[in-house]
Amino acid sequence: MSEFVRLGDTTTAPVQVDLNMFERLTRGKHPWAQYDSSKKKVQRFGLCPECNNAMVLVNIHNPEPQVTPHGRHRLKRVEGFEYCLEEILGCPLLDSRLKSDLEADITALTPEAVELREFLVENFNLAAGMFAETTGISPSKTMLRKMLRLFFEDRWYRWPTVTKGNLPWTFARLTCNFNLYKQKIRPESAVWTAVKKHVPHAALGEYGRLEARGSHRVYLEFGLGQHKVRSTQDGRIRETISLHVLNTDPVAKVDEPVFETTLDLNTEEFLRRVAHKLHPAGYGAELVEEARMVLADYLHNHPEAHSPEVET
Repeated sequence: MSEFVRLGDTTTAPVQVDLNMFERLTRGKHPWAQYDSSKKKVQRFGLCPECNNAMVLVNIHNPEPQVTPHGRHRLKRVEGFEYCLEEILGCPLLDSRLKSDLEADITALTPEAVELREFLVENFNLAAGMFAETTGISPSKTMLRKMLRLFFEDRWYRWPTVTKGNLPWTFARLTCNFNLYKQKIRPESAVWTAVKKHVPHAALGEYGRLEARGSHRVYLEFGLGQHKVRSTQDGRIRETISLHVLNTDPVAKVDEPVFETTLDLNTEEFLRRVAHKLHPAGYGAELVEEARMVLADYLHNHPEAHSPEVET
């Protein structure tokens, strides 16, 4: 790929990879130029014009005339750049060999992935609570079971971007939407404010569950979108994920957006709660037990997903 664009400048068209152009547009400043892990070699970066993720600029000095200067997707997070693995995988400019290698890495069962899924199960009550706090939506136990089952079935726990800290949100980051009907919505939440505005016949019934007025019906779905990671100027990691609500009324020809926002993931707070966790009781204990049963059922149907052999 022989073009790159500057970060945050949507008006600039992609430009050819050229050292003089690179210096003129970036002035060689961080994060466009930064040392590699050895601290000896400077690497230069641009943005992919399709997916806006970081690309390392290769052969920019053109020491080999037969090799065209080009950009190559970085498959791991680069300091100072936004990183979205889903966008990279879907990028039409991603080298097919890199994509194949990346998909193989994602589907591999590692000890770390096994540890993540067990960590989620044993702290599932805290993860569900954190999800409800940040989204304004409190899924029922039935829906939480479905979310967790799909998280295992689709092998999201094996993704390198899933960590212990972001599990309350990434366990619900699936390839489908969920029916919002009969789910609890916090009355003061931004989600409910948007639903009331766009769907006047929607109402909150007993225990704050979404219902419809009179003979009407509501066709609302919610889901989490792309998970993005970026380092801030003070060196901290900022993670975000998008939340959307759609009106899927069959009368409409297309799904109508009702609400969309970007959630900041407070991963440190979740880990703090885990560290101070007491043995769950009541509803919390029920959720953990439900999660254990979902995992046991998944492993029963997928014996290949049992813990991998660890070399010694």
